[in-house]
Amino acid sequence: MSSPYQFSPITNEEQFDQVLSYLTLELEKLSQKLFNQKLPITTLKVFPHYFEEYDYLKSLITKMGPAASFNAKTSFYIKTSKKIRDYHIEYIGVRIVDPYRLQVGCGDYEPGNYKEFKTKHLNTSPYIREVPNDMLEVWHPDFNVLGYVVPPL
Repeated sequence: MSSPYQFSPITNEEQFDQVLSYLTLELEKLSQKLFNQKLPITTLKVFPHYFEEYDYLKSLITKMGPAASFNAKTSFYIKTSKKIRDYHIEYIGVRIVDPYRLQVGCGDYEPGNYKEFKTKHLNTSPYIREVPNDMLEVWHPDFNVLGYVVPPL
């Protein structure tokens, strides 16, 4: 039986690397479409769609670096220093299985001046919305990823 989800289930490191590369590429395209600029991407998070896939991915990223200080019930992150495409990725995460997260994953954009960026872009598109924790969620139906514009950690 084939999965209706792109890439899922991820069962090996090669697939996982392909997913991380895919996320950076799609997040770059998403920021170009909605902001007309390439925003810095610092964090990537994969959305598994199967419980066994989540267990595998959490085990895999645990070997890649120490746990981040901001882990939550829904997401587990590790601190890393990984170059993917032209981006310096500082954190890689995995989200618990969630029937409402059908995308491949998400990433964080960290623009230089967050408050100025937020003021300029909030309420300019139906695909950019403010969400709790002072973030902008960025999405578009043509993309299989979500982006979050966040203040620097």
